Amino acid sequence: MTVINTNTSAMRATNASTSASKMLATSMERLSTGKRINSAKDDAAGLAIANRMASQTKSMAMAVRNANDGISLAQTAEGAMGEVTNMLTRMKELATQSANGTLKDTDRTALQSEMTQLTAEIGNVAKTTSFNGVNLLDGSSDSVKLQTGINADQTISMALTDTRASTLGLTAQAKGGTVDGTAAFAAANGDPLTINGQAVTTTGTALDAKAIASAINATTADSNVVATAKNKVTMDVGTLTAGKSFSIGSTAITMTAAEKDSNSLAAKINTTLGSGSNIVASTDSNNKLVLTSKDGSNISITNTDSLLSNAKVGEKQNEALDITTAPTTAAVARGQVTLEAQNGVGITVAGAGAAKAGLTEGSTSAISIASQTGASAAMAVIDNALDKISSARGTMGAAQNRLESTVNNLTTTATNLSDAKSRIEDADFSTETTALAKAQILGQASTAMLAQANQSQQGVMKLLG
Repeated sequence: MTVINTNTSAMRATNASTSASKMLATSMERLSTGKRINSAKDDAAGLAIANRMASQTKSMAMAVRNANDGISLAQTAEGAMGEVTNMLTRMKELATQSANGTLKDTDRTALQSEMTQLTAEIGNVAKTTSFNGVNLLDGSSDSVKLQTGINADQTISMALTDTRASTLGLTAQAKGGTVDGTAAFAAANGDPLTINGQAVTTTGTALDAKAIASAINATTADSNVVATAKNKVTMDVGTLTAGKSFSIGSTAITMTAAEKDSNSLAAKINTTLGSGSNIVASTDSNNKLVLTSKDGSNISITNTDSLLSNAKVGEKQNEALDITTAPTTAAVARGQVTLEAQNGVGITVAGAGAAKAGLTEGSTSAISIASQTGASAAMAVIDNALDKISSARGTMGAAQNRLESTVNNLTTTATNLSDAKSRIEDADFSTETTALAKAQILGQASTAMLAQANQSQQGVMKLLG
């Protein structure tokens, strides 16, 4: 049948030309971008998988940087402790020399002068060693947590060691217990406290480690004693159920579906309290919740829905804090005060107010090699200090080795992920150039056939003539 209203051949040639144009456009796009998937229409599932892999790869690259920063931190701390080891070795040499009976007291006095300077420098190293503003050896932090994975719980905790001279036993130190919060502390009320003979006074009725440390430090110029306050509470976390809550101070922490473990709970607490809060939440290596008061002031906890248990307070976390009382009753952790002598002096604590300040009456002396007996005793103290530093350096070395393994593993995983992402997302140039040639030929052929189809209808004119 001969017709002119419908040119089926032309329509088919047009469709073929359009299809070839699309194929040509797709091949050119893939060859110009180097990607097989340029939009969701190319492969929706593949796009989602590739995007997820890209996110993981970038996060792993950052985790590698974090781990390398951790290695740098450990090297900084270990290097400083290496110099402390050198100074302790020299101190042991001086003590050994001073313990010899052939020396006169004047000779030992000269040796003691060097001993005093070395002790002061060990304290200075502990005070000034830091990494990006984080103090490493002054006891302000027990550990540093490194984010070495792409998920919230993929962390490594690196232990930090307090290498202050007082902690090593080289200078006098007096550690207090938790403060008795049932009695108001004030020298004016007949409960005097003296540090190295200097009267310590406080004002007001608030009793916490921060207030006591501040009062003691007001006399440092005369007593040569510095006080620091610490307050930390560690607790077990029960089943976190949306709607249940507890309070820190006057701020309620209410659970949502997002809080599933101690890590997410710590993040919730920090967000709720805000960056200006004196209390910071974290988790330890046993996934316990840790609340730390930056300046040693009180930590008040109201365990409204019994989400928390087994609360411990104190430097060694060996003193229980009762948080099992009625939901409306706050348990108050009051912290500890530590006294550290300067310039090689001793510490003498006296007065009825000492107990209320969490301190114990009595005297503590620094090591001295100014006498033969003192030198002999100092040798054992220095040996203990050397053992502690050596152990801490070993811990740092082990952490560095672990982090290097972490970096290697992350790098390998990131490489494999990138390889997998490439297989999904990247264009195969051999295939795409073949498809381009095919599309070009089909486009030219369909255009030629469309011209032929349009010419084929001209035969009708012969019938009409």
